[in-house]
Amino acid sequence: MTTLEIILQSIDLDTLSRVRTVSELLSVALGLAISYLAYLGYRRNRSRPMLFIALGFALILGVPGLALVVLRFGLDAPIPIVNSVGQVSELAGLVAILYGLWTPQRT
Repeated sequence: MTTLEIILQSIDLDTLSRVRTVSELLSVALGLAISYLAYLGYRRNRSRPMLFIALGFALILGVPGLALVVLRFGLDAPIPIVNSVGQVSELAGLVAILYGLWTPQRT
């Protein structure tokens, strides 16, 4: 048996699941922090593209993060529906960021 096989067999799946959940929640928190900072940039400079970037980050990480909470912490929801809502939200967020980056700055 190789060292990699020994390591893989010794991994506790429950611990791995907890680590993944914490990692996902940390990603959501960081994404929402970025979204908030982008929103503050919008308010300070009245930069409409920055508003779309803030919206995009909120859609990419906020809605799927809420879906994570729904699935992991006991609310009974069909997994395909929750995953579909998360996927559509991510696509809409990417479109919002693209629009925000593509839109010319009005002065």
